[in-house]
Amino acid sequence: MPVTAGIFSVLALVLALVTIAGVIAPSLLRNRKTGAVPKRLSVLVWGCIAVLVTMILAGSLIPAPATAPATAGAGTNEAESGSAPR
Repeated sequence: MPVTAGIFSVLALVLALVTIAGVIAPSLLRNRKTGAVPKRLSVLVWGCIAVLVTMILAGSLIPAPATAPATAGAGTNEAESGSAPR
């Protein structure tokens, strides 16, 4: 699963860059069949939605961090404040 999360993270980065490029120059995203150029607002909205969805997918696939094993005596190796020898 971490590989899939990494792929989705890279895809989100690419989609963000394409969205920025599409807002600056919408003619880059021209439909080759019809020649229609999307509006900047449309590129921005759909680009943000695509980035959001891919980031949610990537975040849901990242494995949980390993937890440290619980010890019987918490702080046994550490000096506690107020317990120094006098």
